[in-house]
Amino acid sequence: MTTPVVIDFETRSACPIERGTDNYAADPSTQIICMAARELEGEQREWLWQPWQTAALDPELYAALQTADLIMAHNARFDQAIWEYVGVDYGLPLIGINAWYCTSAQARVNALPASLDDATRCLNTAHRKNRTGMALIRKYCIPDKFGNFNRDASGLTELGQYCTGDVRATVDLVKATRRLTPQEHADWLINERINDRGIGIDIPLAQAGAAYAEAAKAETKTELRAITDGALYSPSQHAKFPQWVLQHAPQLEEYMVRYDDGEKKLSLDREHLTNILDQADADEIKMPDYVYNALACKLESSGSAVAKFKKMVDMADQQARVRGSFLYFGASTGRYTSRGLQLHNFKRDCLSVADTEVQRRMMLQGHKLAGAVLQKLGKMLRPTLVPAPDKVFVIGDWSGIESRGLPYLANTNLARVKLDAFRQYDTDPDHNRDNYQIAAADAGVADRQVGKVIELSMGFGGANGAFNAMAKNYGVRLPEAVVSRIVENWRRNNAWAVTFWNDLEKAARTAVRNPGLSTSAGRITYQFDPTLMKGSLLCWLPGDTIITYPNARVESDGSITAIKANWKPKADDPQWPRYTLWRGLLAENVTQGFCAALLRDLIRRVDNVALHCHDELVVEVCVTDAQLTRDLLKKEMEMPPLWAQGLPLRAEPHILTRYGKP
Repeated sequence: MTTPVVIDFETRSACPIERGTDNYAADPSTQIICMAARELEGEQREWLWQPWQTAALDPELYAALQTADLIMAHNARFDQAIWEYVGVDYGLPLIGINAWYCTSAQARVNALPASLDDATRCLNTAHRKNRTGMALIRKYCIPDKFGNFNRDASGLTELGQYCTGDVRATVDLVKATRRLTPQEHADWLINERINDRGIGIDIPLAQAGAAYAEAAKAETKTELRAITDGALYSPSQHAKFPQWVLQHAPQLEEYMVRYDDGEKKLSLDREHLTNILDQADADEIKMPDYVYNALACKLESSGSAVAKFKKMVDMADQQARVRGSFLYFGASTGRYTSRGLQLHNFKRDCLSVADTEVQRRMMLQGHKLAGAVLQKLGKMLRPTLVPAPDKVFVIGDWSGIESRGLPYLANTNLARVKLDAFRQYDTDPDHNRDNYQIAAADAGVADRQVGKVIELSMGFGGANGAFNAMAKNYGVRLPEAVVSRIVENWRRNNAWAVTFWNDLEKAARTAVRNPGLSTSAGRITYQFDPTLMKGSLLCWLPGDTIITYPNARVESDGSITAIKANWKPKADDPQWPRYTLWRGLLAENVTQGFCAALLRDLIRRVDNVALHCHDELVVEVCVTDAQLTRDLLKKEMEMPPLWAQGLPLRAEPHILTRYGKP
């Protein structure tokens, strides 16, 4: 009988890990310092292989690895790359790609932190990641300024002990949480094949973008120093900048306020800056011209174009491709996220392909760019991603997918009326009311831009505050009385949504109070498992997607709380932070989870996926296959899976030579 084997490598290399896992593993300087391994079940034998002491593998370890049904590792992409690029030359057996299993992915599907340190700390496992490990890694895995590695035997022995500790902590994590289902494991493997394929980078444009961005940031600093008579020397003086503004324009204080855990603070983040400058442009706020110009400098420098263009160049391999960008179940709802390039954070508002080509020619010829340079460069991030020569991107995204997903999950007669409005839009060429226009009509207004704000702010329990916060992003300003009327009209015409929010919260609360009992709201089912992570609320979506709320409980006031993976406690705090599962959040979670499941199902059915982002899928194909691929992609995107029959879907894929929009 075979058993999974949990492994961990410690390595050294002259290649910085910041260049990406694949570049790191493929670098000729990369060596294995040690590998720890432990059987998950059975005899639970444990090994530590240190090639610097003994090159040959223990025969029992070799046999265990060769016959294991799964090779488990935390952030398994790294261990797999080391195994395949380096380890086979050291004598490790060949392992099929389907045998790899990521315990970080297991942590994420259990709504735990992705890192081994945080996950085991959150669970309070018997074995925990040793925090002294980073000091050891800096000392023995990274060369000194002369390119030499520290080969001190006692230190390398200590590093081996650290590696063994990581394996023991990983075993504890695996045993304390729910294992990936076969379908979840298959989806993780599919995503890793997409990561292997990589994304093409227009290297000359990325290099030029990084250079232009650096120059623009330097110019902005010089301008800011001149505007403020040297009082401010950098837009990144986040603490000093608001104080300077208060000193010269105290009337702006109310526009800079934000609350952090109930504590009042002053902020000049991008959202606050945009709001202040927009209102100043509309003559709704008065301030001295020099204060306005200083704020404009800060907004101009708030983009991340410098770092992102540089990241593209640093992470690209010899084929000008960046690999390993996508994280399966990166969010607890099942959504993918991205790492390295952080594609999910690229501006959606991007230049067209034609405009990008014009700007690219100007940049490569060294011409000065007009306007707000950093903002323009931010709009060029997406188009810097390109297909291979003689290939194109076929890009498809669903129309209003969350707006359709929420009423589908509610599954009531009134909700089906909402879906019928989408069906009419999809099938009637003369009926041009999209989801934003439908939302506007529900609220008694005709402005599509207002409808967009409504759609993005109110479907998950939002009211005036949510509307106003979203409205700032789209330049919409309405009197509070009008906002109240919009909220009231929308909720009255979408009473099914209010009912669904309430039903979700009631079903979740009932499940937590009655372990093992299945409770439902629309197409959603909750069940509380008292044996999983000190009692976890499981939320089942159509298609067998599971959203997990660890250590869930009903508080004395009737609210439901659970631990929150992406909120870290202070170092000396033994309690992990908790958050409230209120009705709007539950509705948002199930809708996002459902839409993420639709994307995963689509990815299973479509070949040559180059990248994906939220509700968007990009396929890379030969130019000669582009038209056929577009037609097939439209058909696949508009065909709901069996577990979502009756869901109206609409997509209009397009063919581009760069990522972005026509």
